[in-house]
Amino acid sequence: MTGKAPKKAEFPIKLHKMLDEVDRDVVSWLPHGRAFRVNDTETFVEDVLPAYGFNQTKITSFYRQLNLYGFSRMIKGPDAGGYYHECFLRGKPNLIDGMVRVKVKGRGNRPKPSEIAKTQPNFYGMAPIDAEAEA
Repeated sequence: MTGKAPKKAEFPIKLHKMLDEVDRDVVSWLPHGRAFRVNDTETFVEDVLPAYGFNQTKITSFYRQLNLYGFSRMIKGPDAGGYYHECFLRGKPNLIDGMVRVKVKGRGNRPKPSEIAKTQPNFYGMAPIDAEAEA
């Protein structure tokens, strides 16, 4: 068979590793382990991104990469400002294989923030990630 094997999703792999290693004051998993948040944007952009081999030099470029990999932004509640993806969970880097970078053409019809807030998950009402592994 000819052709190239699918390329591994390097961005989420680096991101998962970074979240396990970097000072929580800069960027951290949220308590439930289903989302993360950048806590110190300046240090994150100036020190962390280059240290982990990310090409982004602006926080907006980093957020754009998150969007291209299908991450969603939390806009209300205790996780506001955090990002989540169903295949991106603390302690489960093997799920990253289910993540694909999409190619975007134009902006399309983006939902209004009020509509996004209605569908935002409540991670605190879900079983802890570690409990799922035991079930």
